[in-house]
Amino acid sequence: MKRSNQMNKTEFIAKLSEELGTTKTEANKNFDAVIKCIAQAMKDNDELRFTGFGSFKAQNKKATRVKTPKGTIAEVPAQRRVTFSVGSEFKAIVNGK
Repeated sequence: MKRSNQMNKTEFIAKLSEELGTTKTEANKNFDAVIKCIAQAMKDNDELRFTGFGSFKAQNKKATRVKTPKGTIAEVPAQRRVTFSVGSEFKAIVNGK
């Protein structure tokens, strides 16, 4: 089976360590710290913007009841939902412009 064109965290950390000129362990530590900081920021704020890269937005969603494909009713608990909108500079890089 052919692998789709994707990169996993291990491959990304290897690339990041090359870019930063550090060990994979140090790059992984830095990456985990950034992800943790973003998550904490989204817990405490409704929006986090990185000019050129994109914006994270969080909204509080109320608990709801939904009908499942089997026809039963399920409770969906209240939660914060996070969305990401891509910035123009990031989009241009991805599209090779």
